[in-house]
Amino acid sequence: MQGLSPLFKNLILLSFALLLATGVTLYTLYYGLFFTTSLALLLLLLSVWAYFYIAYLLSLKQSVAKVTETLAEVGKGNYHTRLKPASASEFELIIKASNGMLDSLEKNSAFLEEYKRVVDASSPVVKTDADGHITYVNKAYEILSGYTLDELRGKSHSLVRSDMTSDTYLETFWKKILDKKTFKGEFQNIDKNGKTFYIESTVVPILDEKGEIFEFISIMFDITKRKEQERELERQLYVDTLTGLPNRSAVHRVLELFSGHKLMLINVDDFNTINTIYGESIGDELIVQLANKLRQMLSNENLSLYRLSGDEFAILADNKVTRDFFREDVVMMAHQLNPIELQCSAHMITVRARIGAVLDAKNENLRSLFSMASLALRDAKKRKQSYAFYSEIADKTLHLEENLLTLEILDFALKNRSVKVHFQAIANTINNEIEKFEALVRIADQKGKIHYPNEFIAIAKGARLYSELSREVFSQTLEMARNNPSFEFSFNIEMADILDSRTSSFILTQLRDCNCAERIIFELVESEELEESDQIYHFFKLIKAEGAKIAIDDFGSGYSNYAYLMKLGVDIVKIDGSLVADITTNHNNKRIVKSIINIIHDLGMKVVTEYIEDKETYQMVVLLGTDYAQGYFIEMAAGIDIETLLHKNSQ
Repeated sequence: MQGLSPLFKNLILLSFALLLATGVTLYTLYYGLFFTTSLALLLLLLSVWAYFYIAYLLSLKQSVAKVTETLAEVGKGNYHTRLKPASASEFELIIKASNGMLDSLEKNSAFLEEYKRVVDASSPVVKTDADGHITYVNKAYEILSGYTLDELRGKSHSLVRSDMTSDTYLETFWKKILDKKTFKGEFQNIDKNGKTFYIESTVVPILDEKGEIFEFISIMFDITKRKEQERELERQLYVDTLTGLPNRSAVHRVLELFSGHKLMLINVDDFNTINTIYGESIGDELIVQLANKLRQMLSNENLSLYRLSGDEFAILADNKVTRDFFREDVVMMAHQLNPIELQCSAHMITVRARIGAVLDAKNENLRSLFSMASLALRDAKKRKQSYAFYSEIADKTLHLEENLLTLEILDFALKNRSVKVHFQAIANTINNEIEKFEALVRIADQKGKIHYPNEFIAIAKGARLYSELSREVFSQTLEMARNNPSFEFSFNIEMADILDSRTSSFILTQLRDCNCAERIIFELVESEELEESDQIYHFFKLIKAEGAKIAIDDFGSGYSNYAYLMKLGVDIVKIDGSLVADITTNHNNKRIVKSIINIIHDLGMKVVTEYIEDKETYQMVVLLGTDYAQGYFIEMAAGIDIETLLHKNSQ
């Protein structure tokens, strides 16, 4: 009877006495002895028992009322309330257990409140009911959107959502969260003042005890600054800073998206002479004046003007412009430009220009539109005409002889171990130490003369010798890596190498056997086709498994998609040299490079800047935050011949 209350103990004892008195009374009744006394004793015991029983019930009722009252307070979120037993009783265990439960609830509640405080302080949070109506927003979201909780309560997200959000995207969003799955995506919104802001939102369905959706909680991150940087970067990538015209990257993007275009290239005669006589500032002014004249000449909205580089412009006609009309445009443009007088400061300069044009794109699969127009321009210069149209006859006449000669040299190099790999140094900008080398292919002809990639790569691809050339370069790169364990070595790989089963198998086999895979970097030129090729992603997954690294080369020269950097598992991004070459004088390129570096670092990757030709450029890219630098200045600053450095390290 340990642990029982005195009241309950007395009740039990009285019950035993009552049973005993009942037995005695029955006995006396049966034998007729002491009837009156026994009956009186029985009635007394019954009265006492009834008193204690009623007292016990009242005590029990009070204890239950206390427990009920306490649990009601807990239900209201008051975890500080506690049960206070009047005495040690059978309810003491219940009360102790209840108080223990309340202690645990209070502790967990404190943790939850702390987590909520941290989230509220760092991220906007929105809660909606099952129908998408807002029930709660935190202070961070109020600041971000400009709306208060009272203004948002009961409204849907359409109040802030931008019209730029497509219906298809919203359908995908609702389908996923209504399937009780977590959605993570980006939204473009408009705040109360009409200003655009961007969020990355994680939306989690909250389920009730029956497994049905009770509400949705959205935890958001403000990515407006990143989006603005990307948009500004894109604008700068596709606009020529001198003339304000779309640039080469812009015209390439148009040609990638659409087919059936016609193209003319316009090149100023003897522009280098003009720069030499008048100076570069007058030369720049002349280019601006010429750009304005070309704008005035274009009366057809289906003709688009671009500045490619230097003194070269392009005019692109879409498929709405007929072949005959475009021919007339080319002839008219040639007559108007030959000659043309342009006022530049105090100088009236007379210039002439030549035009190379492509009338249709039926051979576009054999040679790019730009290559065909360039060939026509060469033909015009060779014949000393103001314009020329691309023709296959001119193509064959100009290129057949030199192609055959290059093919003969390439074949000789592959058969006689005359493929020469030069290794260009890459320095760490933190400690100014050389840590990496990039393999650059060269070939030597029968007389020992060295030829560079722009002379033979296209021929190698056309003659189906490119894969054999790649395998040879990769073999030499691995050999150099094995002999120089203090450095990393990068190898340029193209989609053609990966898609060629013999070459990709060769690379994977050699990589697994070299015992230096962790010091090999595969450099791939970015392109839109990457997103469509599962084979590319599978190949890079395999080489990453061996410990090799992945780099994207020439980033910023065209496609520039940040999404596939993460998908590929890229470790290093090499910024296109055209953006770096004049970074000390071109402020727009400086901003572009800075934006790229910031975004790449945010993605957790390293940055290499190429074309570091002088000390000023090196100091600038270091100031902008690049991790590595590559170029002539790096080798010169090393104070030692690269071949000597590698040979010394291999000893």
